[in-house]
Amino acid sequence: MFKKLFILALSLSFMPLVGMAADNDQDKLAKALEKYEKTGKIERCVQLSRIYSSRVIDDYNILFIMKGKKAYLNTLPHRCSRLGFEKSFSYRLSINQLCNVDIITVFDSNSNIQGPSCGLGKFIEYKKKPKKE
Repeated sequence: MFKKLFILALSLSFMPLVGMAADNDQDKLAKALEKYEKTGKIERCVQLSRIYSSRVIDDYNILFIMKGKKAYLNTLPHRCSRLGFEKSFSYRLSINQLCNVDIITVFDSNSNIQGPSCGLGKFIEYKKKPKKE
């Protein structure tokens, strides 16, 4: 009986941490998107030649900064473990597009070991907000 109560108490003590992590991820995402506004367009693919850089937000979200004034948020359909911690990934493509059917692999830059592989989601378009004067 004591063992069951201890396990229940221990599991309940971690519940607030899960909520705090989710809040923290939402804050990171909001901060990453603060310079952008959603256009409502959703793309299945983006041209590799148009990608300026990518920014891993957390285990679910990658912001692709494009050349020009656009960015695309890719929200993965499932959590990609360690992506938010490592903040780096690789991919192999046969065409010059990164698409929602493609797979990324988390890359551990300290040990040069590949981590988990995860599927991408659709690309949600954002455009840079006009600068305030």
